Amino acid sequence: MRGTMICAVTDTAEGHRALELSAQLSKRLGMRLVLVHAAEEVPPLRNRAGCESVTMKGNRDDGVDLLARLAAQYGLADVAEQRSAIGDPAALIGQIAAEEAADVIVIGARACGPLRRRLQCTLASQLESETSVPVLIAPLGDRTQKLVAKNGSRR
Repeated sequence: MRGTMICAVTDTAEGHRALELSAQLSKRLGMRLVLVHAAEEVPPLRNRAGCESVTMKGNRDDGVDLLARLAAQYGLADVAEQRSAIGDPAALIGQIAAEEAADVIVIGARACGPLRRRLQCTLASQLESETSVPVLIAPLGDRTQKLVAKNGSRR
């Protein structure tokens, strides 16, 4: 293996594009792939130290299920490691990237709108202050396939 790639996974079109790009690039580059789902924590109504709320447990279980389902869907169940966490997504992804000695983090992005044809990714901005690991934003739409096909022919 020549390094580690972290893919921030969400069950959105953007998250699926990031997962698709990560699957293709990690295979092509021989990198270890770690799928990460970090869900926002819903604060409990009462702050009880050491107690996990039903919502938090549900979010944790949903994250594990989501990673397993998407890993199977993209043929990564046997090759990609999976980590799920609850809390601040940027902080958790940065922490996991450090723990895994990641070389790159792949995330999805969305278009801002018809008048602003640029990529917007709040998570990428937040990751700037959480980690020094480079962040790759998966292109919009079918540009993912074109990017990998175009750059994949060069070694």
